[in-house]
Amino acid sequence: MTIKIFLLGSTAALMTVTGARAADAIVAADPEPLEYVRVCDAFGKGYFYIPGTETCLKISGYVRFDSNYGESPYTGESNGWDAFTRGTIMFDARSDTEYGTLRSFIELRSDANNVTDTNTYLNAAYIEIAGFRAGYADSRYDTWLNSAGNIINDDVIDYTGDRTSQVSYVYGGDTGFAALIGLEEGAGSYETGFTAVPEVSYRGNDFPHVIGGVRYVGDWGEIAAIGGYDTRADAFGGKVRLDVKLNDKVSVFVMGGYQSDWDNDKGPGGSRERNYYGPWDGDWAVWGGFAAQMTEKASLNVQAAYEEDGTFAGALNVDYTVVDGLTVQPEINYTDFSGVRGKGSAIGGTIRLQRNF
Repeated sequence: MTIKIFLLGSTAALMTVTGARAADAIVAADPEPLEYVRVCDAFGKGYFYIPGTETCLKISGYVRFDSNYGESPYTGESNGWDAFTRGTIMFDARSDTEYGTLRSFIELRSDANNVTDTNTYLNAAYIEIAGFRAGYADSRYDTWLNSAGNIINDDVIDYTGDRTSQVSYVYGGDTGFAALIGLEEGAGSYETGFTAVPEVSYRGNDFPHVIGGVRYVGDWGEIAAIGGYDTRADAFGGKVRLDVKLNDKVSVFVMGGYQSDWDNDKGPGGSRERNYYGPWDGDWAVWGGFAAQMTEKASLNVQAAYEEDGTFAGALNVDYTVVDGLTVQPEINYTDFSGVRGKGSAIGGTIRLQRNF
């Protein structure tokens, strides 16, 4: 009897201990589902959804190395061997809203050469929605007409002011008719023409500069016009550009600019300031050129420009795709100086290597 009671008690005790251990066992929680990065194809290639949001983000940029040889097309001075390196990264965030696409864009650059060492700066930062833009970027006096040709040194005869704070509104899209109106602060520097103060920075004004433009884009090409009024210098500048696609491989363009109250010594209206919307020398200037797709990987680009003050600038390059994302662009430049730029000529060139991602 005693043995039976002992065995029954031992069995009960063992079952109790085993149950207790089972009750105390740690039960692993179900792992939280992983949220993988999702591709966003609503705004083109390269966008992905920021995890936990409905905002699409694209990260891109490039690394560039320029080697300049011979004489500078801007000053005529000998470059010797002048190297320039740039790294750029861009963040483009977009999302759909009841007012259309909400976009924010940031571009950061870092430049390095023997003159400035390393210079890191904000190249652009702005917000766009329903046709409105507010922020800091290249003047729309430049971007509305797509700058000039596919030339490295395309602004020897300059056609625009520097980057600036701005607000603007665009009616229309990338094709068909579109119109622009905006306000800009102006930025950069200008030459006064006086040796005592050879260069002065743009300053703020009581009222911002005013710009306006129109554009039509069709299958045949594009025609566009832009005008700006510098409220500090009390001067107007305007440009008109025509692009024509001759066929699938060749396109040509011509662009003309005019500004009011040009004066070599004083500047517009006797202000001793250059017109922000007329950076060329003289009342008028003209640019033209063409691009030809020679092979699947190589295109030929040519540009010529002339300003009323007498300076001529020409350039020719070949843009060659080595592999996807990597291009090399050798360019030769010629400038015949005249007027306030002095006399003489310059022949030089640039070889650009660029990796886009």
